[in-house]
Amino acid sequence: MSSDGSSPRRVHRTTSQLSLPRPNDGRLSIIVEDGDVPPVPQLPSKSQRRPFSRIFFPASPPRHSFESPPPKYSLWDVTGPKSEKLMELRNNINNHRHIAGRGGWKRILLLVLIVIAIIIALAVGLTIGLRNRSNGSSSVSPSSTPTSSPTSDPTGPFPIGSYSLNTFLDSVSTNCTSNSATWRCYPYATYADSPSSALATFNWIIAGLENNLTISSTDNPFAIDFADVPLTMADKGTANERYIFSVPNNKVVIPSASINTDNSMASCQYNDTQLQASLFTQIPSSYPSNSSASNAGNVTGGFQPWPFAIQVSQSISGGFGIPACFEVTNGNLGAPITNGLNAQPSQDFCSCVYKNYDL
Repeated sequence: MSSDGSSPRRVHRTTSQLSLPRPNDGRLSIIVEDGDVPPVPQLPSKSQRRPFSRIFFPASPPRHSFESPPPKYSLWDVTGPKSEKLMELRNNINNHRHIAGRGGWKRILLLVLIVIAIIIALAVGLTIGLRNRSNGSSSVSPSSTPTSSPTSDPTGPFPIGSYSLNTFLDSVSTNCTSNSATWRCYPYATYADSPSSALATFNWIIAGLENNLTISSTDNPFAIDFADVPLTMADKGTANERYIFSVPNNKVVIPSASINTDNSMASCQYNDTQLQASLFTQIPSSYPSNSSASNAGNVTGGFQPWPFAIQVSQSISGGFGIPACFEVTNGNLGAPITNGLNAQPSQDFCSCVYKNYDL
């Protein structure tokens, strides 16, 4: 009660108007009496020099100029349940001297690309090589491989190519020797003797350019070997147009009968025997109907039949040392044989003539 006898007034204050004491605050709380309320502190007025962006956008984050870049941020600055694994991975990578060095990742990527390129190149090379090997083995038989490879590709316009020249032994002449047993011609039977036994095939390869053609032989029972012999045109534009060539070779003959006193084996050599051939381009070939050569057009081994007439001959003239015969012992040449072998005139010839047409 107050001194004037009136009832005391109770002052009600809201919590916003009371300043409650705090446990850790050492100051005494203010006792509010008689309705006196402490004045609310005034906020200082905003400065006129406040940045324009803070006036309208007070919550905007601080901006950074191009002269002072923002703080660095790293993928490895991660906190949370997985931060330890990321930190361990970072340490393992950084501690690897090949990766931690300058350009480590680029080097690894480059090595991976090189390995991939090598694998692709090997795969492509093996595929192409196996394909070419398969094609080559299916088109050429071992028996048709030439003993001397030509220097040019045997494919191209006629007459470039590989040909089987199917002929018959037409005639045999033994005038260059005094003993006819010392000159023989494969297949040792003429067409007059046996049409079916007289067939003889030459497998030759023509290569080069139109005005620079060459011809080469392959394996053959005639023991005739030559390579890259020039092939020339004769009688061009006429009915007798033909390609011709001539090459010397050494013909070896095993006599058909004994030529020495003890009946031992002998071998006779005809050095500088001339091989001559004419490959016609207008005259057709003519196989006798009762000959086995009538079906010779179907040739295997990559050699196609020559589509025109052919004439091939081996010839040598008589003279001193024609032939030169020797005894044969265990496959080796021995003593010379002169008994019964007399030199013949140079105008006398020995020859083997092959053809596939009738003159």
